[in-house]
Amino acid sequence: MTPANGQSDLTQTTLQYTMLIGATGGIGQEIARQLCANNQPVILVGRNAQTLTQLVDALSKDYPDVPLVSHTCDLSAQVSQTLLVEDLSEMTQGHGNVIDTVILNAGINDFALLTDQSDDTIEQMMLVNVAYPLQLIKRLLPTLIAQHSPSQIISIGSTFGSIGYPGFSVYSASKFALRGASEALGREYADTSVTFRYFAPRATKTTMNNDAVVAMNEALKVNMDAPETVAKALIHFISTDQTQQHLGFPERFFAWLNRLFPNIVGNAIVKDLPTIKQYAKKS
Repeated sequence: MTPANGQSDLTQTTLQYTMLIGATGGIGQEIARQLCANNQPVILVGRNAQTLTQLVDALSKDYPDVPLVSHTCDLSAQVSQTLLVEDLSEMTQGHGNVIDTVILNAGINDFALLTDQSDDTIEQMMLVNVAYPLQLIKRLLPTLIAQHSPSQIISIGSTFGSIGYPGFSVYSASKFALRGASEALGREYADTSVTFRYFAPRATKTTMNNDAVVAMNEALKVNMDAPETVAKALIHFISTDQTQQHLGFPERFFAWLNRLFPNIVGNAIVKDLPTIKQYAKKS
């Protein structure tokens, strides 16, 4: 665990940290910036060491008084997850710091019809979006519970975690699973100090959505949020007691409607199927 803002050892002072997993992505970098803007001590975790260093350098320059810690972690490697959790245990149990919030933001996407996706792509999406986060949660829970202080784990999902959408069948499956896991874990650990929450952005302007997705959304008149908009909404969500939040209208309404009357939502989507397939083929 590397102090990132010039302090020799951040564990010398008792602090309440927010840990951001997937800090170097388009939304992740904006979340990190918004946390710093709110003077929140942050642990930034990312797989790409170079990109993580660049982010830390930029944030340290803009927010020199905010405690920053960085840690390179490859969630696909068990040893890497274990090392991260061991460092966190040292920060908390060894020095009295607290991990107040864990934001699980790592994820990947692929816009394509199922028959056009490779087996490797399908497997990788389920691993990165579901299996690896659950493995990390499993390893984090003993440390969080041992703090004897309220903490929360927030999973970053998607509108497509509530509405199955053509061209995103595997991605939808992964986000449905993540939402279900968050709900189940909230009940499973209701007798501890750890709470589980789910935050679902709608379409966002990041590199995870390629040109075909952007063009399709323009053709269908689907709104796309800027990463900064999503990050600011998440910061507000953290301060509330809501278990779940879906961003945007009409997406929030359709997520609700799909639970009650899926055929109504399904029929509306199927009307757009020729356009969706046209752009999925271009992806």
